[in-house]
Amino acid sequence: MLRALMQRARLSLLLLLFTAACGASSEATKEPTTPASVSSSASTDAAAEPSATNGGVLSFGWKVPCRVPVERVSEKKGKGAKMRFFVAARPTKDGEIEVRVEDPEFLVIDGEDATTPEAQERLAPMIPLLSMPVPMIISAEGAYVEARGLDQVIERMLATPAIAKSPKLVAFMEQALRSPQMQAQLSSSAGDPWNAWVGTWIALPNSAGEVVEADDEVPAGGDKIPVRLRFEHHGKAKGDDALVRVSITQTLAGEKAAQGLANIIRAIAGPHFPNDMPIENIHRITRIEAETDPRTLQPRHVRFEQTVDVTMGGKPHKTREFKDDTFDWSRAEGCR
Repeated sequence: MLRALMQRARLSLLLLLFTAACGASSEATKEPTTPASVSSSASTDAAAEPSATNGGVLSFGWKVPCRVPVERVSEKKGKGAKMRFFVAARPTKDGEIEVRVEDPEFLVIDGEDATTPEAQERLAPMIPLLSMPVPMIISAEGAYVEARGLDQVIERMLATPAIAKSPKLVAFMEQALRSPQMQAQLSSSAGDPWNAWVGTWIALPNSAGEVVEADDEVPAGGDKIPVRLRFEHHGKAKGDDALVRVSITQTLAGEKAAQGLANIIRAIAGPHFPNDMPIENIHRITRIEAETDPRTLQPRHVRFEQTVDVTMGGKPHKTREFKDDTFDWSRAEGCR
């Protein structure tokens, strides 16, 4: 019975583990530049001022506490949504920064108004799952450190209707999600929003026309999977000369990627993952593009887009998702 459940859920499980196991962020493109030093002894109520010596690289300089409204347009598995939320950054007692996504509100789902009382009632059980309540801990220099409250994330995953309706599948998924390997990967991937908004760009070259390409490896459990990275500085952002447009593309593909993913899933799932479920090919392209202030990395607009092609048992499967986040700093609270 469990085997049949696994066969029906295998693609969604595979992509869930694949996304968690192989985060989209990487530090490899930063090797050609030397990050400017930022004093960790700076006051916790304001990030360090970007130094004049940082002019050649993109520099973190958020003032905290800070709370900025964001509007997101997204699509996943062919279903579109529009929502708004606040990104709140507050100093911690030990000199780090806690970043939370607060007050999420869905405006449109699949073209339908999501603000009516009837729609809000239908959405109520989904909001805790679809929103992003996990606090992210950020260093004083702007780098993602860790996530807190991962148990809440796991509970939301297990409460997904497709999983919750089967007690045996719930038991299997709980075992997989609470394994040490997956706990580590979930903690890493929880930082993807911050890395897309800010962390990815820190110390990259601030020179129009600059292109940096590099080979790197992303950790995936005890394995490492090779990826190809390309950073591009596209010059000034349209409509605001104070902002720049930058992008980074990560390509993960090939036999090593397929084998690495298969090893990860089997290590997590143990005997419950069928041996005759071959993963023949994987090709994932992740692209992040940002319009941001090079002096502070306060973004105006960030787009995350990812496509994943998987071939299993001779059958190809493709998923695509994107998120467009627009920050309204004119309505921000604090941040100065």
